[in-house]
Amino acid sequence: MKAEYLITGATGQLGAALLKLLGANAVGTDLPEVDVTDPGSIKAAVDRIDPQWIINCSAVVDVDLCQRKPDLAFEVNSDGVRNLAMTGRKLLTISTDHVFTGFKGQKAPFIESDETSPANVYGESKLRGEAEALGANPGNIVIRTSWMFSSMKGLIPFFWKSLSEDGEVMAVCDQVACLTFAPDLARVIIDIMEHGGNGLYHIASEPGVTPAQAAGRLTEFTGGSVKEVSWSELDLDAPRPVYSEIATSRGIKLPTVWDAIERWRKYYV
Repeated sequence: MKAEYLITGATGQLGAALLKLLGANAVGTDLPEVDVTDPGSIKAAVDRIDPQWIINCSAVVDVDLCQRKPDLAFEVNSDGVRNLAMTGRKLLTISTDHVFTGFKGQKAPFIESDETSPANVYGESKLRGEAEALGANPGNIVIRTSWMFSSMKGLIPFFWKSLSEDGEVMAVCDQVACLTFAPDLARVIIDIMEHGGNGLYHIASEPGVTPAQAAGRLTEFTGGSVKEVSWSELDLDAPRPVYSEIATSRGIKLPTVWDAIERWRKYYV
């Protein structure tokens, strides 16, 4: 089957949203059919589909697993991007706010030109993947985003379920980042590709919030209470960025975080 777009990692939140919007113009693939760490499986898919664009949604996104297994993180998040870039097709790949660790001298969102300082192995592996994509072809695209949620996955559905069923949810209060509604991001990605975009973009919903703040907004509809907790209390493997709110200098913005949450609530709950 020929198609303009080949999507790897198509069973994930963003891949599914892209497939829904692109319809017959895209073919979605995932493990075991296409393994981005295996150039042979990539070549077979590219030969079969003959895409103009590869949209890479494949990744190891479990931050703590990446910290425990750095070889796996780099194999998928960096080497996998290189394998896709070597096909010579235009490539769009997804990166993360974890390429930043904290404040840049003042509490202001990070833009595309700001210096990176990865917070953990996950951030390091994704940053190297960015370099593989843009180094292979400056016409390729890297999208940095954060805290994605969709119909039943991500922080917002998790908080809603816990508050509705248990009357309480535990949420981190000492990390600020942006939430991103997967369908919103998918629409912007398609627009960027169709209008000749290239290079690095920060795409997420402003303003940055703590998970506890997001959960607190949901209690207005679910009732219940939020138990605030710090990352240090959770004693997890990977450090998190204290502050990784991102914003774009490229004139493309998503609806606000509160608008995205409200649309999610009205559509899915």
